Amino acid sequence: MQSPELFNKYNDSRHWEQHPEMYAESFAQFLKARQFEGQIIDIGSSTGRDVNVFYQQGLEAIGVDKSGADVKAAKEKFPDLNFVVGNAEDLPFDQESVDASYMINVIHYVDAQKSLQEIYRVLKSGGVCFIHFNIDITDIDGNNDYHHDANDILELVSQFEILQQKEFERVDESPVRHTHQIMELILQKPE
Repeated sequence: MQSPELFNKYNDSRHWEQHPEMYAESFAQFLKARQFEGQIIDIGSSTGRDVNVFYQQGLEAIGVDKSGADVKAAKEKFPDLNFVVGNAEDLPFDQESVDASYMINVIHYVDAQKSLQEIYRVLKSGGVCFIHFNIDITDIDGNNDYHHDANDILELVSQFEILQQKEFERVDESPVRHTHQIMELILQKPE
């Protein structure tokens, strides 16, 4: 479900940098409740906000973004944190070297199947993945900018065990008012 047109429509405002930090905070609490020890990769980390949330929660994280400019900005803003240039479809990590991954507002801009294969490849056995899938993105006029069938999403993640699943709506005001119907999943690579 690669969608460069959708990315271009919303890229100018970079509205994703205004999304709530509660998703990273929620995943951090989930990990801490499981006595998590290890490293999280934030795929599509932009300028590093959620990497900093993980750091503030006492967790080690590495931000990964395909934009060299965003990685540079993240390093300037958070000089003590780790950021690397990398692509969700070809992650710069060894096989089974990552303990957890985190991806919000990204999967609908890339090849979902390739990205999920990469996450699966780099996660250690028993590693967990927090991910947001947009089922629908609808603009203020009711035009559907994006649709991804819920059953297709579940098929895409079928190699993982689903630890948590919830669906909810989020309304963003920028660049124009639009609504996301989101499926939030916490997945685990089988041990």
